[in-house]
Amino acid sequence: MTKTSDSIKRFVTQYIAPSLLLFAGVAIVASFGKRKVASDDSLSIDDTPVVHVQTVGPYDSAVIIEADGLVVPFREIQLATQVSGIVLEKSSNCRAGNEVQKGQELFKIDPTDYEIELRKCETQLDQSKIELDELSLDIDNTVKLLELAQADSDLQKKEVDRLEEIATKVVIPQSDIDRAKRTFLTAEQNRQQLDNQQRSLAQRRYRLSNSVKLAEIQLERAKLDLQRTTINSTVSGRIVREVVEQDSFAQKGSTLVVIQDHSRAEVRCKIRISDLEWITGQRVEVDQSGGSLGNLNVDVVYRPENSREECLWVGRLERFDGEGVESDTHMLPVRVVIDEPQRSDAAPGPKRIVRGMYVTLRITGKKQDNLVTVPASALRLNTRTSHRLWRVDGAVPTKNSDGQMSSGELQKITGFRLIRPVINSETGIRDSWIVDPAESDLRPGDTITISNPQGYPKGLQAGMMVDYVTQSQLLESTNNSATDQGGANE
Repeated sequence: MTKTSDSIKRFVTQYIAPSLLLFAGVAIVASFGKRKVASDDSLSIDDTPVVHVQTVGPYDSAVIIEADGLVVPFREIQLATQVSGIVLEKSSNCRAGNEVQKGQELFKIDPTDYEIELRKCETQLDQSKIELDELSLDIDNTVKLLELAQADSDLQKKEVDRLEEIATKVVIPQSDIDRAKRTFLTAEQNRQQLDNQQRSLAQRRYRLSNSVKLAEIQLERAKLDLQRTTINSTVSGRIVREVVEQDSFAQKGSTLVVIQDHSRAEVRCKIRISDLEWITGQRVEVDQSGGSLGNLNVDVVYRPENSREECLWVGRLERFDGEGVESDTHMLPVRVVIDEPQRSDAAPGPKRIVRGMYVTLRITGKKQDNLVTVPASALRLNTRTSHRLWRVDGAVPTKNSDGQMSSGELQKITGFRLIRPVINSETGIRDSWIVDPAESDLRPGDTITISNPQGYPKGLQAGMMVDYVTQSQLLESTNNSATDQGGANE
């Protein structure tokens, strides 16, 4: 009997009780799922889509173009030797990473050979001058002898003339006349030889004068070479690479050190071709020869890692960097010059802008007319390269909305150009865009949608009627509801 009662209890607990619990759960769920639907023929379903809208505002400021850039050296000077020889001395400050000043001595080349060459040139110059002085003395003596020879020739000529005149009156021996003529010819020959000698000495004097000048030039070159054995820094900057060490032999023209000129700095960046119009305020042709860009002021911003502080330098947009448009990015490379790379303010962060820094450039362009601002949430993709907006025309109050909701007709707007996003300074989010209406009829004050209708699968179409509420009205309604809820809780 006991075994039979135990079997019945086991059957009830294992099979009957779970089945009863299952049926009870199903019944409870079914009772909660039933709702009474009130049917009232007086109520009608309104399927008009409801959207949020916002007003298009004017953009009265200048367009600010932002671009990322990389700081590069303004100049890198390869300091080379102009003479060859052994490096006798190298400055202790001539090490990579050290600062050097313009005119500071860095290297000393062995000057022995150049000192010998200098003395040789000085001796050659002295010898050339002595030879020129001797020649000048010979020329003076020849001039005096020529004067005497000319006087002797004139005297002999008079003697011949006198004998010939006497011969017309009396009879004199012909031999006397011939003797006088022979003496005149001898004197004339002597005078001609001295005259030729004078001309030859003049040519020789010209040649020796050139020899003196050449010796002077060689002496200047020897002095210059001797000076060049001392190698000084040609700029103030930082040594970025050293090539030779003390006691090494340096060939003429070989690089000794590379010095980075930090009197100025440059930033290499890329901008879109369309940005040129907003930067300059007019249509600009891409100059293939690296022309000027007007030296517009540019804010160069560097933000240190793990810091929200910004370090600011002022630069100027100087020129195109190279030729043409880059094939991979289809953008224009440009250069920004920073004339004062050392900051003077007390803001934290690096005081000097140096090579390798990644910076943000903010280029303030010319102020443009007819620009507007459009919320980013209002933009809809129209094609792969263009966008569209939905404008609501009309403001008819809807029923049962307490004046917070209006009705209007949708109009599709295309043909505008996106210029630049506007970044919210508090959130850092691009919440709106600067737009050029271009060929569209978009104007300040237009009401545009900033949301898609919820639960409306058909989508928006031009010409359809929508109910809309402005963003300000929505925020005001939300605040009022929160206030009412707070008063009810109190």
